[in-house]
Amino acid sequence: MGINFVQPLFLLLLLPVGYVMYRWWRKEQQMPIGRKVVIGTLRALVFLLLVMALAGTQWLTPVQAKTIVFVVDRSASMKDDLRIATFLREAIAEKKPEDQYAVVAVGEKAAVDQPLTTRNEVQPLGVEVNRNATNLAEGIRLAAAMIPSHARGKVVLLTDGVATSGDTARQTQLAVNRGIAVEAVSLQQPQGEEVLLSTVQMPQRLYAGEEYTISVDVESTLATEATLRLYEGNEEAGSQTVSIEKGKNRFVFSQKAMHEGFHRYRVEIEPRNDTVQANNQATAYTQVAGAPVVLVVEGHPGAASNLVNALKAGHMRVDVKDLKLLPKQLEGYKQYATAVLADVSATQMNDADMERMRTAVRDLGMGLIMTGGADSFGMGGWFQTPIEEALPVHMDLRGKEELPSLGLQLVIDKSGSMTGDARGIDKMELAKEAAIRATTMMNGQDQIGVIAFDGTPWEVVAPQSVTKVETIQQQIGSIYADGGTDIFPALQMAYERVKTMNTKRKHVILLTDGQSGLDDDYAGLLQQMTAENITVSTVAVGDDADTQLLQMIADGGKGRYYFAADAESIPKIFSKETALASRTFIVEKPQEPIRTGAGGWSSLRQALPPLRAYIATTLKQTAEMPLVSMDEDPILARWQYGLGRAVAWTSDIEGKWAPDWVSWGGNSRLWNEVVAWTLPQVTEGAWKTETRLVGSTGQVTVSLPAGTSMPQELEAVVLNQEMQREVIRLKPTAPGKLAGEFATADPGSYMIQVVEKASGQVVASQTTGLTVAYSPEYGMPRDGEKELLGWLTMGGGTQIAKPVEAFAGSLPDKWDTQSISEWLLMLAALLWPFDVAARRLQLPEHWWARVASLWRPKPQATSTSGSQAVLSRLGEKRSGVQQDRQRTATTNPMMSTDVVKGRTSHTANVQEATTSHKQELAKEAAPADKTFNRLLEAKKRRTK
Repeated sequence: MGINFVQPLFLLLLLPVGYVMYRWWRKEQQMPIGRKVVIGTLRALVFLLLVMALAGTQWLTPVQAKTIVFVVDRSASMKDDLRIATFLREAIAEKKPEDQYAVVAVGEKAAVDQPLTTRNEVQPLGVEVNRNATNLAEGIRLAAAMIPSHARGKVVLLTDGVATSGDTARQTQLAVNRGIAVEAVSLQQPQGEEVLLSTVQMPQRLYAGEEYTISVDVESTLATEATLRLYEGNEEAGSQTVSIEKGKNRFVFSQKAMHEGFHRYRVEIEPRNDTVQANNQATAYTQVAGAPVVLVVEGHPGAASNLVNALKAGHMRVDVKDLKLLPKQLEGYKQYATAVLADVSATQMNDADMERMRTAVRDLGMGLIMTGGADSFGMGGWFQTPIEEALPVHMDLRGKEELPSLGLQLVIDKSGSMTGDARGIDKMELAKEAAIRATTMMNGQDQIGVIAFDGTPWEVVAPQSVTKVETIQQQIGSIYADGGTDIFPALQMAYERVKTMNTKRKHVILLTDGQSGLDDDYAGLLQQMTAENITVSTVAVGDDADTQLLQMIADGGKGRYYFAADAESIPKIFSKETALASRTFIVEKPQEPIRTGAGGWSSLRQALPPLRAYIATTLKQTAEMPLVSMDEDPILARWQYGLGRAVAWTSDIEGKWAPDWVSWGGNSRLWNEVVAWTLPQVTEGAWKTETRLVGSTGQVTVSLPAGTSMPQELEAVVLNQEMQREVIRLKPTAPGKLAGEFATADPGSYMIQVVEKASGQVVASQTTGLTVAYSPEYGMPRDGEKELLGWLTMGGGTQIAKPVEAFAGSLPDKWDTQSISEWLLMLAALLWPFDVAARRLQLPEHWWARVASLWRPKPQATSTSGSQAVLSRLGEKRSGVQQDRQRTATTNPMMSTDVVKGRTSHTANVQEATTSHKQELAKEAAPADKTFNRLLEAKKRRTK
């Protein structure tokens, strides 16, 4: 045990405190000594306690317990090794009751599987990690962070020793420097015969008709035969049978660029002898230059026929595709310069397609155009979707006055089946999101009510104005799924609530995924609702919904019926229904659009034909509006979105709302100008870009042409298959070369857009890609034992083999600290009243003397006994003298004269002898008398 001070410099305050106490003692000369001692002692203790509290006094006790954190390698190469569970169980069985342990699982990243605990039972490993990589360094870092600074800690790794990312040796050294021991258990995995494709190399840019070669690198642990197959997209473009030697091999395919656009090539190998098949394919990308292609998507057949004819008249290449045939990979959009959505409803596109299209515009520079119609913009449910984010207009109406008020009653199924569908999507959460999205489309003059039902209805939100939006949304968020399904009572309650709403339009949306009885009087209820101009729309979610009943309710309620096979479409359906119910989005007012001068398109300088209708939207802040309506709504809007450009035409191109525009002589020229404006405007970079995979890291290297100066700013935007983007800054690595790295732990395709910027503006770009066909865990076999010993030696760790060694061995001494500053302050506070009392109270002096004597040293016992011995000896001598005198007087009373003379002479002699004896006694008694007198004086003083 011991004492430690957090801020020991405060102890220097004891010097001025001692000086002050000394001056005080010298000054108080008139104060009785007893009182002076009491006050001085109390004051010195108070000052000492305060100074020690300021210094942060801590009580130190040695730590006996050990803290062990096990780092378990859960990567794919470990193959769920059963030895891990056995080792943990046996190691923990050897620990002492006070010892604690934790378990960390590591793959691409580290995660805590079991927090620190002292229990003796180890739980099965359950935390999920990305098993496509091994980052032991991250595991050591997390484990070391879990060990308290005052604990005697150790990190024990259970691994095959092969790390695909991270600096394991450095993290080991950092842990050791902190006083944390690092030990590793080598769990080597059996290795078989292996053949794998390492890389596929081909030119990044090609021209139509150009011949080129594709180089394929193969690595093998044995000599064997194999078949190589080359695929362009999903079509086989060539194959060959090859003889593979042990080590590295290279094979070549000769090809000719026949089709323009962005292409992906995949190579597969089928070896005769092999162990792991996951590493038998690799991919490469190339760009074949050619004329731009416009992708046109129609919401219904013929929706874009007039536009297609206009573009073809301008010699543009057009590809009309069905919504179901949209590219399912991001690179599929790279072959298109612009995409056009012609009267397409949001319910016709899934969220993944929307996200890919938005990403292609923002990060790959593709153009985007949306045209109007009954199923477009706000009427199509595009509110709060990725497509809305890319367009220059908001789908809802902002800042509008004198709009017809809407009363909306939502009836949402909350039965137990709403918890999830076959894909694990929570339908209840999507329904709540849909209801919340509907509230954001409504104005303060609108009213909303929400009823959730299972076997019985539950009024979640009573009918009220949409003013306290956050409160309404919180109430909607409180809905939980549970119970059965009974539609009629909920629909009847919805009718009772919605008819009380004081709005011009009233609408009910019913959503359910279950069945309900048909014995109730739905027809009579719907007749009452329609008689009061209340419309009803229904949404059937999934195949288990009672579609026949819901179709009948929608027909009887003069609303619309939706079948949502995909639960993700629920929010878009609610947005569309809210827009349709309000009927404020379609503006049917014949008028001639007003030119604003923005855009500079020459076709707009001539006389413009009139429009009959359009969909009202709200212009975004940084967008331009070349054409505006009489109500200042956008007719034609455009803006820059990331690397791409987007345009919104809020009327239709089919001829129903704008027949005069279809027959107008400048129509073809206008649309060619609009599409041309959306084509990629950024210059294609003249540099050469190379990508390669090193372990679990992708590398991008840009080589500048000879004589070219370094760009001001060069960055690469990396997009994975989940549309997650990462921007990396490319830095110079050699004259004329810049490079950067990004993580590629997950297999899949990575689109890379290299962008050059000057003064914050994009001046050039280039697109390439990198495909991780398989995890680095399935690479060529490596000597894990050797690598493990290597980073252990460099980092200062050790290797163990037996479970008993985990909690064995000596660890650095650590001390547990407990602050006692608060206790010192409390003690000082308790002593302070006594100090005040000693200074203020007037007590007799002998009281202070008694108090002072409590800590004054007492006289030793030998001194007291010595004084008593002296007094006793003096008393004995005095008694002896008196006895001699009495004896001499009584011995010879009848002596003769001679005798008397002799007696006289004898008496004189006796007197002389007596006088001499008295003198000797006086000399002997003098010191004792002095001592006796001193003792008496001391006794008197103590009595006083």
